[in-house]
Order: sequence, then C-alpha cells, then structure tokens
Amino acid sequence: MNKENRTPILVVLACGVIAILVLVFGVSCGGNNNAAGDWQAGFSGAAAGGRLTAADLSVAGGSCSASDTQLTVTGSCVLDVKEFGGGLFYFGPPTKRARLVPQQPVTVALFIQGTRAEQDSGPGKSVDLTFGTSGGQLGVTCRAIGTCVLLLQEAG
Repeated sequence: MNKENRTPILVVLACGVIAILVLVFGVSCGGNNNAAGDWQAGFSGAAAGGRLTAADLSVAGGSCSASDTQLTVTGSCVLDVKEFGGGLFYFGPPTKRARLVPQQPVTVALFIQGTRAEQDSGPGKSVDLTFGTSGGQLGVTCRAIGTCVLLLQEAG
C-alpha cells in the first residue's frame, strides 16, 4: 500500500474517531443540560407561524382590495399569497396564518401546493387560513349581491 492509497482510509478513520468521541461525550454529559433552554427558546415561536397581512396579498383577478384589517370584495376575487422565506437556511416561521371573519355570506377557496379547499362561511363565523413558504392563492366569492367585507385578523 502506498501513501496515496492510505490517505483516504486515514481520513475516514479520523472522522469515525471524532464521531465516536462526540457520541460518547454527548451521552455522558447529557441529561441535566440547563443551557439548552437558552438556544431552544429562540425557536419556540417558529411553530406558531407568522402573521399573514395585506402586504402578503396581491390581486390576481376579480374586483377586491386589501387593507391591514379587512378585505373588500365585489362579486369574486382571487388573491395571490406571496412566497416567503427562501434561501438555503431560513429560520423564520414555516407558515403564515390569519383568520377571515366575513360580514356577509361568502365562499372562501384556498389553493395551496396543488390542492384546492373550499368553505362556505358567513356572519358570526370565521375561516382560518394557513399558508406555507411556497404561498398559494385565496379566492373569495360573495354569495350576497354587492360588496362583501371580510375582517383580516390575527389567527389565535
């Protein structure tokens, strides 16, 4: 065996020794790790999701407008929900969430990653929205004649 053949074998052996040392050290020193709470707390809010706001929405079709607190729809409307996150390492919320509270009878349709879901709603009811980092589309159709108003609230 010459030097060129031994080098890859020595590198693999060195990596194996390091992996075993890390495993043994982790098992022997694990258990009562009070410092873990410090860095884990930084990720605790990620599962709750971010807030879906009017800035995340753009009109794709129909007649509607979006403000920070409400959507106003005349007839029907389709809104694109922008993609968010991106990059190789994104440590922000994996979803964006909101609650729509219609003031008139409406049909709300969601189109997310190739799947369509539809729900009828009206006054006194709410529709929870959750979009992943790839965004999607939100469709609203008024079942009443005229203009419909939907309050855009933080999901809770």
